[in-house]
Amino acid sequence: MPDFSRIISMAYLRILERPPDAGGLAVYNNAMNSGLSEALMRESLLRSAEYAQKHPDGPAAAASPAAASAAPATRKRKAARRR
Repeated sequence: MPDFSRIISMAYLRILERPPDAGGLAVYNNAMNSGLSEALMRESLLRSAEYAQKHPDGPAAAASPAAASAAPATRKRKAARRR
């Protein structure tokens, strides 16, 4: 069975800015051995609660309903500043 710990560790360091915990490393390693792609593993980290807490303006925030309802108001403010 392949060991994906190097790939997983690099993703944790780049995305969550920390090394993986033993449990997360084991879960993702098993998932990748069962067919989970590296891209989906990285997306999972980007959509995690930990990432959202560290990066409130990140990709998870952009996909939330609250962000969607705030977007038109933000666009109006930006347009007003350009005038």
